[in-house]
Amino acid sequence: MAEKLRLFVSATHDLEAERAAIGRAIADLPVQIGVEIRRTPLAGASYDDIFELIANCDRVYFLLGRDISAPAGAEWVLSWKLERSILPLRLAVPRTPAAQEFLRQSFVEWTTFRSRAELARIVTLDLTRILNHPTNRYGLTVSDLELLSLHAQRIRRHAPESGVEPGGAEGGGILLDTAHGEELDDELLITS
Repeated sequence: MAEKLRLFVSATHDLEAERAAIGRAIADLPVQIGVEIRRTPLAGASYDDIFELIANCDRVYFLLGRDISAPAGAEWVLSWKLERSILPLRLAVPRTPAAQEFLRQSFVEWTTFRSRAELARIVTLDLTRILNHPTNRYGLTVSDLELLSLHAQRIRRHAPESGVEPGGAEGGGILLDTAHGEELDDELLITS
């Protein structure tokens, strides 16, 4: 029986909008699979609640922006304690001293992204690798795997230009008709 792909997205407060890029990357996959995207509720959660959200995830995407903020720190610690598969991603921006110290003490290799489009590209390539599981955990057919491979090749060949951002709805999801849609310009405002 096919398993559901369970993802946890942790983001510092200044990267709330970047969560939409991950949802968009999933929506753009050329295969139909069960996916559950988890996050700590905006109203906050107890340590035990965060534990439950992360405990059985297949992948944790950790997005670090200008500053480390709660509950991202607790999510980071729990992800490591629970031995979850983590992809640490950082936005290319100047960081506060606390965020610089967090990076220094993390002892992991970080993947840097400069835009939501670049983040979506990184996550898409990561998802195609995860879904190509040797025991076919997610119930994909040979045709599905071929579609994923072609999608990944297309993503690698057509890397987005710097500064071009995908459309999105920070707190929800939008599926766009990419064959007939217009290119959207979006501006990321960063305040200090």
